[in-house]
Amino acid sequence: MSITLEKLNFRTFAKNVGEMYDLLDLNRARLAPWFWWADEKVTPNKFRFYVFMTLYISDTKRKKIAHKLNPNKLYDEQFFVYNEQGKIGGMCGLDNINIKTKDAENWGLAFKGYTETMEAIKLLDDYCIDTLRLTSVYGRVQSTNRASMLFWQKYGYDERTLEKNVRISKRNPNLADIYTYRKKLTR
Repeated sequence: MSITLEKLNFRTFAKNVGEMYDLLDLNRARLAPWFWWADEKVTPNKFRFYVFMTLYISDTKRKKIAHKLNPNKLYDEQFFVYNEQGKIGGMCGLDNINIKTKDAENWGLAFKGYTETMEAIKLLDDYCIDTLRLTSVYGRVQSTNRASMLFWQKYGYDERTLEKNVRISKRNPNLADIYTYRKKLTR
């Protein structure tokens, strides 16, 4: 399988907004427990999805500018995952890129199965080594998300730690047990 990654920005989002929303809507029930923004209360229609994604991309841009002004600031990079037919198969990204510790949080979501996301994570590992010069990456998973736990273990994220009763995210106040899977990057 040959997949490609393309950075998520205003241009790539505008080009793909219709397909992206349709994929979200088809996969909402599966994604909403793990991605707070996939909930129908947050993105119930194309307009609200467009507004949410515009704010999300703007925040990513803001973090990147802050990082350029102060290299110790953390920043994010997100990507569309395209399958070999040129259709969106998912998204993936790096959050909290830290050039000081040479580390980042890796995440991925699949719209049509995990194959594209698995390949994308491998491409992200290469990007982390070659472009960002990172030495490790990690993925965070709720303890009830069995499929994602198996996913990280399968791809060499073998160092595992558990945090009990932590907030799921900055925007989701619910508490859960969270596993962090870490991988040392080497060639």
